[in-house]
Amino acid sequence: MNQDDVKFRFELIEVTKIERGYLISVEVQIRWLKEIVYLGVVDVEMNDIGIFPSPAHLAAASPYKGIRGKLGAEMKRYIKIQKKFIPELAE
Repeated sequence: MNQDDVKFRFELIEVTKIERGYLISVEVQIRWLKEIVYLGVVDVEMNDIGIFPSPAHLAAASPYKGIRGKLGAEMKRYIKIQKKFIPELAE
């Protein structure tokens, strides 16, 4: 699976306030050559230090290390854009 042929789509599902930040559930769709190869939820923790996608959920999304790395980076980028709205969305 070539990394250049992989596309990601994210949708924010749920935001929960936790002790030291927020737990964000994101629906992830991974497409390879216009075919959906993964559709599921990946949890992301956000606190004052940074944005941390769940390694276990990333591993479940793809068996390929390169794709997991790219997915983690793209998720961080997606959440960073939403960062100022996260407190408003928390339950």
